Amino acid sequence: MPAKRELIPWPVRAADVAAHARPGVSNAVRGGDFLFISGLMALDPRSGEPMRDTTAAETRQILTELAALLEAAGSSLEKVVKVNVLLASMLEAPNMNEVYAAFFSDPPPARTVCGARLPDGVKVMMEFTALA
Repeated sequence: MPAKRELIPWPVRAADVAAHARPGVSNAVRGGDFLFISGLMALDPRSGEPMRDTTAAETRQILTELAALLEAAGSSLEKVVKVNVLLASMLEAPNMNEVYAAFFSDPPPARTVCGARLPDGVKVMMEFTALA
């Protein structure tokens, strides 16, 4: 029997869920033995609005949010196997790398980094695949 997709709820207060909701997009889905997390942007935890901060600060917020989401789904940062990073400027890659390295132990997940035009004035967006 094929595996079913299962929506993973955000580990936040119900009032904050709307800040993460995007029409037509499942933010996090379990598919068999994997978790697929859609493009995360750094959101201010109080307002739910995009942070629009430094690349380092946005990266830290995204990875902190990811850690909470993975824990709520029964996984962890150690189980992340693939990361796609989108940067508004590739010149900011060293700033993202410095923060990123503090969150992932060796060997780090497979990763792709690309420059992209990002929404809402953010500097970083990341998507993840992790073992469930």
